[in-house]
Amino acid sequence: MLPLSPSRPSVLTAERAPVQDSLAWLRPANIAAASSAELRALIAWLTFFVLLGVLIALGHVWLRLKVVDLGYRLSTTRQVVEKLQQEAHELILETATLDAPGRLENAARTRLGMIRPDKSAEAVLP
Repeated sequence: MLPLSPSRPSVLTAERAPVQDSLAWLRPANIAAASSAELRALIAWLTFFVLLGVLIALGHVWLRLKVVDLGYRLSTTRQVVEKLQQEAHELILETATLDAPGRLENAARTRLGMIRPDKSAEAVLP
């Protein structure tokens, strides 16, 4: 079989097939294997640092979201605590007004029809 060009043998020859299968024909002849290995190592390190940066950025975003969420929870909890403190204060005032001796005496007279006992009917308890 005749070659297609005088300087290059035919691709169809048996001795060119293994070289073509290994894709060595794609690498230009002026680039040394060492510089190619250095380039691969540089690309690997660059990929590693980019992935590390992405992971750090995602971690930072996640932490900021957690801080915002905890801030909302803290605000809600403070509002609930203030509401409960106000309610406790109101209940203390209501208890104080319900326990007032004048109010109890008035309720006993109007609702229950009770009267104050005579001095002779009073008993002192030990």
